[in-house]
Amino acid sequence: MAIRIGIDVGGTFTDVTGFDDEKGAAIPVRKYSSNPSDPLKVMDEILRDLQKDFGKDAVRLILHGSTAALNTLLEDRGVRAGLLTTHGFRDVYEIARQWRGDEVFNLFCPAPKMLLPRERIYEVRGRLNYMGEEVAPLDRADIERAVKALVADGVEAIALCFLFAYANPAHEREAANIIREIAPDMYVSLSHEVNPEWREYERTASTVANAYIGPPVARYLHGLEALSGSYFPSARTLMMKSDGGAGSARMLSEKPIQTVMSGPVAGVIGARYLGDLTGRENLITFDVGGTSSDMAVLPGEPLFKTEVNIARHPLRTQTVDIETIGAGGGSIASIELGGVLKVGPRSAGAIPGPACYDRGGTEPALTDALVVLGHLNLDSLLGGAMAIAGAKAAEAVERHVAKPLDMSVQHAAWGILTVLAANCTAAMRMITVERGYDPREFTLVPFGGMGPAIAGRIAGDLGIGRIMVPRDPGTFSAWGMLVADVRQERSVTRLMPLDAAQPAQIEALYGELEMQVIADLKGENFTRETIVLTRYAGMRYRGQSYEVTVTTGPVRNADDIAAMTEAFHTAHKRRYGHMAANETIEIVTVKVVGAGVIDKPDLPQFPAGEKTPAPQASRKAWFGEAGWLDTPVYLRDGLQPGTEIFGPAIVEEKTSTIVIYPGQTARVDAWQNMEIEVAVEE
Repeated sequence: MAIRIGIDVGGTFTDVTGFDDEKGAAIPVRKYSSNPSDPLKVMDEILRDLQKDFGKDAVRLILHGSTAALNTLLEDRGVRAGLLTTHGFRDVYEIARQWRGDEVFNLFCPAPKMLLPRERIYEVRGRLNYMGEEVAPLDRADIERAVKALVADGVEAIALCFLFAYANPAHEREAANIIREIAPDMYVSLSHEVNPEWREYERTASTVANAYIGPPVARYLHGLEALSGSYFPSARTLMMKSDGGAGSARMLSEKPIQTVMSGPVAGVIGARYLGDLTGRENLITFDVGGTSSDMAVLPGEPLFKTEVNIARHPLRTQTVDIETIGAGGGSIASIELGGVLKVGPRSAGAIPGPACYDRGGTEPALTDALVVLGHLNLDSLLGGAMAIAGAKAAEAVERHVAKPLDMSVQHAAWGILTVLAANCTAAMRMITVERGYDPREFTLVPFGGMGPAIAGRIAGDLGIGRIMVPRDPGTFSAWGMLVADVRQERSVTRLMPLDAAQPAQIEALYGELEMQVIADLKGENFTRETIVLTRYAGMRYRGQSYEVTVTTGPVRNADDIAAMTEAFHTAHKRRYGHMAANETIEIVTVKVVGAGVIDKPDLPQFPAGEKTPAPQASRKAWFGEAGWLDTPVYLRDGLQPGTEIFGPAIVEEKTSTIVIYPGQTARVDAWQNMEIEVAVEE
């Protein structure tokens, strides 16, 4: 047997899915209760069950998405860390950027959070200029004094961030060697490895964060690898990265900051694979869980961003561009001052959860509203594993929303859905329309436990004409891991006017980075034939503060420079709505991303079945102005390719519920995805 396993660790549940490459079939999905305080305990239970069912030689690949790095930051569970920086730059980390963002008018806006106090920041003499040329040699005595003081202070990790280290890492490497001579077990985080790009504050903050989470995340990664090896000796264990790729414990233990968005990105990668399989280029992913909704626009390949802010920690690391809002099945509805209905971002969480869970929750959540509307099963969820208290859902909606607004309970429940849908629609407009993309040209791919239940409403509001719901949408993020490649990137900042740059100079920069990426991936047991390289350039008009990243090709002559120029103008106009053809363009950063390609599952196509199957049941469901409608209920396991269902209808499965609105038509494709056509106004 040759089975690959995807494991997605969430806050409430850990989802497990897999694919048997020899049989060309998926293995049944599994759900386990997560244990944030001891995640390896859950992994031990999962791996033991898999070995029992399939044998120790069956599994060849384990891909894992975890919130280990993210939770370490959110819960302030990192180690005691110190920082060495260039003489005269001790306060860079504390001064930060003085940028308030959306809270520009808030006089009490909190500053970015520091992960270590000023007392654990030490200056080191030695200086490079912006070209990376040595101005003053590194002072070994300064480093020795600082390290001995930090060791005496109980520090477990040291971050190194020297001025212009991205142009020449020699001083950082020399300092790291001195640290390891004095404290061999010290975790060392180097800025030229974590983020070899300009802007001192962002580079410093990212390097410190990497040191802060480094030891606990490295221990978790190596523990997971050892645990996997004990159950499946021949299996390869990889962890998802924020950029949608995967990496080994060896690769990621040095740069755990690359895993802060490990969980949400897998669904985006899975959606891209399904889009390629079914011939759909433009996709919008819509992952709705219990607390939040994650959305991403894919105009072909996923879009990326290089900065994220986690609990007021600014981090510079490559991530798939995902927009997250507090809108999920547990989002609580309340009446604000002036009689305004608000839904989220406050959530009922897993405990006590929505009122219908009957675990002590009394405030109405989106799940309660959908139960009242008849969109969710009135008796149970998760294939009967979770009982539903419909009366308590109705009571919560009536007490907290219907009575204060003097309306019926079904109108109140519809209002809860409407407000949450409006929040999601606004976020989707921001990642599409505001960036120059027309949502009408895209297919919406909803997944997560709640995504397929509300996607029909979202698509209609956005003018999206097609929805594609994958199989087992509630565990789709775990499935997305099965189609991820191992990714590695290298970048460097080099400021140069594009019109004055020599093609050979740019090509040499890319060539050097490509050699480094290839060496990294060969260290992960990939051959040159299985490595795919992509070049990027971060460019700007002279005088701008930030860059726009574009994909580039070989740079051999003036025509290639012209192609880079045109690509930048086009990208800038799409992003900002204008371009400046006569302005000087500067290259700021060059980057190479390498993918160690892993064979993808060969998903089978299924034979056509009954076109109009009989529904399993029928119930009343409320659809706004249409009121209560008799709505057939189907079990998804009984639907085969060619099946056609006309809305209103409800399709139930173990991990989610699909709601097909009046006027919509659903069809099952050859891979058992459910495609829903939505009537939209031109």
